[in-house]
Amino acid sequence: MTLDQEIQRMADRYAAQGYAVTVRPGPDDLPAFAHDFRVEIVGRRGAEGVLVAVKKSRREFAADPAMSGYAEAVAGHPDWRFDIVLVEREDPKFRDISDARDFSGEEIDKSLADAVSIAGLGFGRAATITAWAGLEAAMRMRLRAGGEAAGWGTPPREMLNELYSSGLLSADEFRRLGALTQFRNQIVHGFSPPASAAPAESDAVQLLSDVARRLVGESQPA
Repeated sequence: MTLDQEIQRMADRYAAQGYAVTVRPGPDDLPAFAHDFRVEIVGRRGAEGVLVAVKKSRREFAADPAMSGYAEAVAGHPDWRFDIVLVEREDPKFRDISDARDFSGEEIDKSLADAVSIAGLGFGRAATITAWAGLEAAMRMRLRAGGEAAGWGTPPREMLNELYSSGLLSADEFRRLGALTQFRNQIVHGFSPPASAAPAESDAVQLLSDVARRLVGESQPA
């Protein structure tokens, strides 16, 4: 699929969700706080809005320094969200899991329980990352249970977007998990997040655990 085809496919998808969509918006089509953003799609639905960046690959996304700034700017506006879409979902150069398999429900639960134990020892960052692992596995499980494709190479932010668009995450959960995505990325890549952006560690572990366990429960047959 070409980039233009993917942009149109996503524009149609947002339109089907009730958004008034503009493809390749100019400054006048964007909200005031994002007038200089270069995104492929803007959508408005009542008081809500979404800005969508469509990239060919994860490498292209990582090479664009504006993306993290966009995410931070949008995070300050609760009625708006920033979605990222990758045309090439899985780059073989990033595949390094060999024959590893997804967590089972029991393994997700253990990861979450381990996070609580680690937090109790005072290792808040490690606890947050451990709980995040359980959440990612739970998101993939829930999306697949609903007939969506999700596996190695599916970005966490894309899964959050899909779960939120499907009504499986509340607006508050989506906002808080979006902020935790950035915190997680900074930590695992060896950066120190600004003190003002660091979440309360006990709250982060609790949120990740609550959402992950709910998603696992919703993935099981009735």
